[in-house]
Amino acid sequence: MSLVASIKKLIPTAVKQPLRDYVDDQRWRRQDRLAFDSARLLPRSQIDIAAIMNDRDIGEAFVEDSVSIHKLFGGHEIPGGVNPGDRRALYHLIAHFKPKRILEVGTHVGASTLHIAGALKRFVEGGALTTADIVDVNGPQGAWKSLGLPFSPAGFLSRLGLGEIVSFVNKPALEALATDARYDLIFLDGDHRPQAVYCEIAAALKLLNPNGLILLHDFYPGGKPLTSDGYAIDGPSIAADRIGREVADLAFLPLGNLPWETKSGDKATSLALVARRA
Repeated sequence: MSLVASIKKLIPTAVKQPLRDYVDDQRWRRQDRLAFDSARLLPRSQIDIAAIMNDRDIGEAFVEDSVSIHKLFGGHEIPGGVNPGDRRALYHLIAHFKPKRILEVGTHVGASTLHIAGALKRFVEGGALTTADIVDVNGPQGAWKSLGLPFSPAGFLSRLGLGEIVSFVNKPALEALATDARYDLIFLDGDHRPQAVYCEIAAALKLLNPNGLILLHDFYPGGKPLTSDGYAIDGPSIAADRIGREVADLAFLPLGNLPWETKSGDKATSLALVARRA
């Protein structure tokens, strides 16, 4: 065991998190200003969130497709996974915008992955999803195993006939974003610390095809709870606030309340789109 590892082992658990928070805060304060090129983002004027979420044809398709997904994966909330209401919102977004190439950062158990892939299969001919995570989500150390799910994300996809649509990448977010590939939509749902979100958005913008979109999860404006459970994460909104001060033509569009329940009996979602302000 290295000296650093030995010292870390001696630090009480109750002290470790405050230390991590302090180190993260200092790194964030020292973060250099990055370039945010919004030229390839879809303009916000072309986004009508209410119309997308209330689209009857998409809603009927979701109800039909969700039968097989719920039968295998379940329609309940899973710790750390995208809640059922947000899964439906993702399906509606994919069905409406029809992005042919999608990158998802943060696979976890595949709750969002299944619904994105399901929408691609129905609405986007030749559509493909690349999903990246810092751990091997399909291995025995993946969250699916510890949470007692019957299959890994790849196992679920295969059984739902979605396996050929999805490819898995086992890399940290910024490494997954360091690619020559181009995407029509990039869904960022990995590390939610301000510095990580700030850097990931800058990197994601470079990978977009014209009229592309970036989608954020766990976006709580002002770091305030959106649902009655009192839960909130402030990192993404802190990063967005800084980007907003530095870049005039980027817009962050929270999806707000949905026509259906998300969690805790509420309808609010923490999903937010990044678009061009013009």
